[in-house]
Amino acid sequence: MTLFIRATLIMLLTSAVQGVYAAQVDADKTAIEKIIIAIEKGWESGNGRPFYQHYLDHTGARYIESGGQNKGLKDLVENHVEPEKEVLSRLTIDILDMDISIDDDMAWAITTINVSGEVRRSSETFDKNGYQTYLFKRTNSGWKVIHSHSSTRDKRPHDHH
Repeated sequence: MTLFIRATLIMLLTSAVQGVYAAQVDADKTAIEKIIIAIEKGWESGNGRPFYQHYLDHTGARYIESGGQNKGLKDLVENHVEPEKEVLSRLTIDILDMDISIDDDMAWAITTINVSGEVRRSSETFDKNGYQTYLFKRTNSGWKVIHSHSSTRDKRPHDHH
């Protein structure tokens, strides 16, 4: 009988630990999802605040977008995010899918996106789809983006003359 009680206790404790771990993973995924949504809203509005709040500014940071790159958080915000509100009369980023994986204090997310907008001066529009990859690190102040990479292409091929 004692062996049965011990085995039952071990199974109950194991189940409880797994439940706590699963709840933490769910909470982490929810936090990361909210960060990505805030960053996308920052892109759409040309607001650098979500980037300063959710990116970890560190030496050697590089952020890649469709063949271009920014070195450091300040470069990303001041030379890419904020100027877009002057260049684009409209920018819309639709997240179609988000896949988040967590491994201890590191996480990564891949989003499938549609990006559309209109250039202010020419009224030219664009409609692209693609992917974004985010790498995250858990810090004392929560999850922070340590690297991001975005790649999109036109949904409709251009006519080449």
